[in-house]
Amino acid sequence: MARRSERLQGKKDALGEPQMHEMTVGTVLDSIGGLKRARDEEDNQDYDEDPDDNRDDEESPKRRRKRSKKAVSAKSSVPLSGTGEQPPEPSTKRQRMPEEFRKVRGRLGLLERLAKDVPLDVILEVFCYLDPGDLLRLARTSKDLRSILMSKSSESIWCIARGNVEGLPPCPVDLNEPQYAHLLFESYCHICMHSGRRETILWKFRMRSCRKCLWTFPSAWIDDAYYGDHPLGAAYRHLDILPRESVKRRSSHRRDQIGHTEIAERHKTEYDALETEDDRKAWLTRKSEERLAITKHSELCERWYRARLEDRADELNDIRMERKEAILTRLDEIGWRDEAEKIMDGPFHHIDPFSNHKSVKQSKKLTDHGWHYIKDELVKLLSDHKAARVAQERSRLLSSRVSSFQKIYNVILSEYDLRNPFPTVGDILVNKVFEALIWDTPEDEALTDATIRSKLLEHLPGIIAEWRAAKIQELVEIMKKSHPTATADDLHLATTVFECKACYGNPLYYPQMFYHRCCIHNRNLRLNNERVLPFICDGPWTSTSIDFSDRYSNRARTIVEACSVDPTTTTYNDICAANPLIECLTCKRDPHVWDAGRYFMRWPLPILHDSGHDLNVNNLGEEEGKNIVAFEPSIRSESCSSICCAYCHKEQTTSISSLILHLKDEHIDIIDLEEVKDCHKLQELRQHWYWNPVILLKWMGQPFRYKELPQLPAPLALE
Repeated sequence: MARRSERLQGKKDALGEPQMHEMTVGTVLDSIGGLKRARDEEDNQDYDEDPDDNRDDEESPKRRRKRSKKAVSAKSSVPLSGTGEQPPEPSTKRQRMPEEFRKVRGRLGLLERLAKDVPLDVILEVFCYLDPGDLLRLARTSKDLRSILMSKSSESIWCIARGNVEGLPPCPVDLNEPQYAHLLFESYCHICMHSGRRETILWKFRMRSCRKCLWTFPSAWIDDAYYGDHPLGAAYRHLDILPRESVKRRSSHRRDQIGHTEIAERHKTEYDALETEDDRKAWLTRKSEERLAITKHSELCERWYRARLEDRADELNDIRMERKEAILTRLDEIGWRDEAEKIMDGPFHHIDPFSNHKSVKQSKKLTDHGWHYIKDELVKLLSDHKAARVAQERSRLLSSRVSSFQKIYNVILSEYDLRNPFPTVGDILVNKVFEALIWDTPEDEALTDATIRSKLLEHLPGIIAEWRAAKIQELVEIMKKSHPTATADDLHLATTVFECKACYGNPLYYPQMFYHRCCIHNRNLRLNNERVLPFICDGPWTSTSIDFSDRYSNRARTIVEACSVDPTTTTYNDICAANPLIECLTCKRDPHVWDAGRYFMRWPLPILHDSGHDLNVNNLGEEEGKNIVAFEPSIRSESCSSICCAYCHKEQTTSISSLILHLKDEHIDIIDLEEVKDCHKLQELRQHWYWNPVILLKWMGQPFRYKELPQLPAPLALE
């Protein structure tokens, strides 16, 4: 292969061609001029490519080979160089590849002809522009190229190629140039020979390993067998001779220290071959220095490799950004760029669906053919996103309108007496007037609070009257299932009690069911307008979970009769105004237990009490009654708006102090200030408030116990 002719050399010398490298091509040519003769004389002077084994130079890493078709053996009659004849007329017909180069791999490929027909100085000039990885792959393409590149006399070519890689550390003394290139640029596991896996470069071991094969290495600290077979025993590990690698073999952040068995065995063999103690000490010193040099070089290689990965990542990211910008330019031409930019400006801009789309985030430049291939897919993505975005924007607008409507309606509703039933927001919104106001008002037209309030004040009285009559009739029909002669007036009686089937039979008095959560939180029923329900929490009201309760009604009749009033005419509000004090004789406790005392409660708590207990209503003497009332709690929970003012109907906390303060501030012209300020119990102001019908009966009041004090002995008379 050393075929630099005298004619070419003379021409080169005559022209005085300038040199392009620090190590010139002429120098390379001089060093390789007697390549063929040197190879014939010294066949054993070729480089070994892989430092880890003694494979033949022509052996390549084990890869899965594809089945190749039988190559055509005919030789080409088309010369590579001109013969001086006039070229034929240019033809518009596409020239065909000669048969010997069709579907051909190996020795009949184009690189084979390059090695045979191209002058050596041109080949060497080309080699000087490559990197060591390229040279290593070229050496595996043909025997002629391998004979050139794997010869030790070609070391200068490898040095020039290594200089083309920015920041690459120099070749270490324990590796030759091809071995160094093999470690740097080959991407397969040196143990299982599989490529395409995630390899870890073990710089100190001069090899690569996949994650699976990392488990074949022994632990450098806990594996006693790794050091124990050495003549020096366990102390050998502290001599800092054997290399160690810190690798991540587990899914956690913990890193393991591993060793290399073959290196340890090779060191042991060398140590055993030494005869004198001085030789062994010198050997230990030399190996320690070698390990230190390898460690320093490994650190340089690791920094270079990390920088190379970062540079490559930046390069790929730049390509992706250029591709995305090119796609945005193409989308601008067809009117979809604005939508793509809206996607990228979303709340999760770093993971937006456009930038992370498989057709956009590729690290490949965009071509006309590529754009034609991905255009329809991207347009569909953007059109779907636009439809979803428009729907979401409208949903937010409608939610904002409904929220404003609900706030204004609640303000208006707070001025009404809640002891009468009122429709929920859902009942109002399903009305055609307000449905059109919320949903049919153009999106670019502002719907102000003043407009909503004026519409409510205009149409609300008629809506309430119509709704109330219909819903009261629904309750009457439910009551008629048990009492066929029932009328709307019977709903107000103290003996008319309903119960909710959806919440374990909670008793409900009129008009509690119109504010009960099971009757208004019914979005799953989809009883009314489909486009209204997704935007409201309350309503429309339904009586599907309401039944007339015979057991609670009979219990209420017993209590009402015990109060010496007519159960057929006494209303719920009449009993609340009477505010009877009721004692459960069954719940009386012995004075010696911790919850001792007599058990008392106010209306309507006895409705919920055990039906088998004996109740005593207002059967107390005047003095005894005063003593018992003194034990009644004066303050209940202040966190719940359980009562309403009887004058302005605003919700209040069950605190005597807060109620008195409200009466002084808001209704000083109605109340008797002297009467109010002397009150210390909430029950003493019963005419100024009523229970909020929104809460359940079990929260209306608080039972208490009265513990009789023992009779004190009479004081002794002084003499």
